[in-house]
Amino acid sequence: MKKTLLLLSFTAILLSCRKDKTPTFTATDTTGTSVVQGNINKNVITPNGSGSWTNGSRIPAAGVSVSIKVNKSSLYPNSTAQGADVYTGTTDNNGNYSIQVKTNATGVEAMITIDGFTGTLDTLINGTSKTGQYASYMGASETATLFMGQNMQLDYSFTGSPVNTNPGTVNAGSATITGSVSMSIIKETLVGNITALSLINVPVPAGLTVYLNFNKDPNLLATKLYTATTDGNGYYTFNVATVAPGTSGFSSQTATVWVPDYAATRDTIKVNGNRVAGREGVFGMNSTTQSNVYNGSIKNATILRYTSFTPN
Repeated sequence: MKKTLLLLSFTAILLSCRKDKTPTFTATDTTGTSVVQGNINKNVITPNGSGSWTNGSRIPAAGVSVSIKVNKSSLYPNSTAQGADVYTGTTDNNGNYSIQVKTNATGVEAMITIDGFTGTLDTLINGTSKTGQYASYMGASETATLFMGQNMQLDYSFTGSPVNTNPGTVNAGSATITGSVSMSIIKETLVGNITALSLINVPVPAGLTVYLNFNKDPNLLATKLYTATTDGNGYYTFNVATVAPGTSGFSSQTATVWVPDYAATRDTIKVNGNRVAGREGVFGMNSTTQSNVYNGSIKNATILRYTSFTPN
């Protein structure tokens, strides 16, 4: 009996001395990076040595935008990740670009997009480039599988297609678009013994950037972006290059004027006239459109108002 008790006690001691060892979990990241790189060029007109010309020669295409989109579901295939990562790059003066992309060992599906543009189809004589007629250069998209640790070379050659209207023959002039930008704030008014609240519009501070998208610039034959800044009273002015009414190929000259989201405080003007800072937040963007913007047009009172406010 004593031996049995001793054995049981010894077993209990052994069991009490054992410690369960739980394996340590270490999170690992199975992603890495790949580099997509390449050279982008465009055709140029050159003498062929026989008194004629050829457009088969090429020069670097500088300033071309390249973007790569990778869906998160492809990057993390065993997860419920949504959305996508977008990586961008721009060609240098030699037409080269290089973009680093987050990838994994099993491979991610990437959409690579080379943006098109409108430019001139130039002539190259003895190494000197002469500006030529405007042309349209169509971009391209390609799907590729990228693996971490492996780089990809993707080159592209643009071929320009001359546009129907030569900007050199267009009688370009200008139009004026002017207006103001204001923001809504709170005003206190004493009505008897009660303080009433209302919203009023006051000019935005000086230096706020205002944008204008013009749908068809007579030189680019494409949309052109203008910028202006507000003065101390919230006013701005744009001088826009445009054409005369009835010019072939310019049936609708339209300008969209807009201001982006604006981080500020919604202030209060007290009964005594003092302006007191309010809660911080964001005023939502606002836009307006002017049509028939032709030579000599003056579009005034183009008013933009920040009214939608979301506090932080």
